[in-house]
Amino acid sequence: MPINYPQPTVALQGISTRVSEYMARSYPIRDVPLNVRPAMVFITAAWILLLGVLGMAPLPELPVNDKALHFFGMGFATFLVYFIIEVPETTSRRIWYIRRAPLILTLTTTFLVGGIMSEFVQSMLPWKTFQTGDILSNLLGSTLFLYLAHLLHQRHRRKSEISSLYQPLSSASYRDAQGREHLFSPSGSSPAQAQKSRPGRQGSNVWDDEDSDGEGRAGAFEIGDEEDMR
Repeated sequence: MPINYPQPTVALQGISTRVSEYMARSYPIRDVPLNVRPAMVFITAAWILLLGVLGMAPLPELPVNDKALHFFGMGFATFLVYFIIEVPETTSRRIWYIRRAPLILTLTTTFLVGGIMSEFVQSMLPWKTFQTGDILSNLLGSTLFLYLAHLLHQRHRRKSEISSLYQPLSSASYRDAQGREHLFSPSGSSPAQAQKSRPGRQGSNVWDDEDSDGEGRAGAFEIGDEEDMR
């Protein structure tokens, strides 16, 4: 990094961290072993609404390539839809369609509905014409952004797993693989306290034990006095 490159301030870093944590915050769905991110649902709905207005409304032509709009518009929608659903680390993750729920949702909504069926719906409007190139642009953009979303999701999972495994000893909380924060159990005791609480024998110490053991061994192997030997 160049020396003169402007470094982000602490305030901007804090804001970025809080925004990313808010967007990644998920909540469980009732009777379904999946979590949903409300922030991503809101952002995705707003973006799809914008795409619908640009694609369906009789607006004047924009000074931008139409195929580029299809490519980046549907691609970014695919990127957002992929992060709506989160699969928690439970036993239900062993089921393939639960584990692949984000991918199934993305393929159904963006590739099938948004990338193909929406173009046939637009062709029914009198001010729109059907073009195969629009479908190809939608599918290519969705494929590229789906790959980027998958890479980012894998990176986020590895980072969350590492942060949950390697926690500082003085930390009072830790984060799981889903990014949720938990507190350590207050009932934990230190090794010194465990040593003090270990029960011992009353009225005896280590020297008494050695003396008693020595007397026992002497009594067992004692042959006798010289007078008895005579």
